[in-house]
Amino acid sequence: MKGLLFKSKPKTPVELVRQTRDLLIYTQRNSDVRESKREEKMMELSKTMRDLKCVLYGNGQSEPVSDACSQLTQEFFREDTLRLLINILPKLNLEARKDATQVVANLQRQQVQSRLIACHYLEANIDLMDILVTGYENTEMALHYGTMLRECIRHQSVARYVLESEHVKKFFDYIQLPNFDIAADAAATLRLGPFNYVSGMNI
Repeated sequence: MKGLLFKSKPKTPVELVRQTRDLLIYTQRNSDVRESKREEKMMELSKTMRDLKCVLYGNGQSEPVSDACSQLTQEFFREDTLRLLINILPKLNLEARKDATQVVANLQRQQVQSRLIACHYLEANIDLMDILVTGYENTEMALHYGTMLRECIRHQSVARYVLESEHVKKFFDYIQLPNFDIAADAAATLRLGPFNYVSGMNI
């Protein structure tokens, strides 16, 4: 009974993002902490990623609430949470990576007051595309980074950056990689509509 009376309130979308950001910063700065402490923080981070996904996608019993999604999106792009998440992604366990990938993908489509603020953030932090493209060279991370990249280049300005960079040549190497799944993923990215629209290619 006592446990029910003092059950903690669910965190707001803004609080969830701030907690996620704090955990990402902690993970980035404290790589040499004792194993038990690191595991504890990674478990917390996995839970917050799951909670973020529930806000954006719903939880199976209820649909996502647009106001909550807007609050989460605004807070996520207010600071460098995306950069932190992309950099820390290899340290997460597989389920947390999947959740993080789905969160990043969903955020690219979230509108706040009729604006795709993810697009504005990426234009100001376009070097993140360099990390995502070269992610195909990491067998363990390629499919996660590839999914994120495809969602990001749905923004034409971001697609244009990748196409006009040296990275675009790498795709013709990636689609010939011996790992079939990674090669197919790279091919799917290369065929994506905005790439064709911006470049005039017909792949």
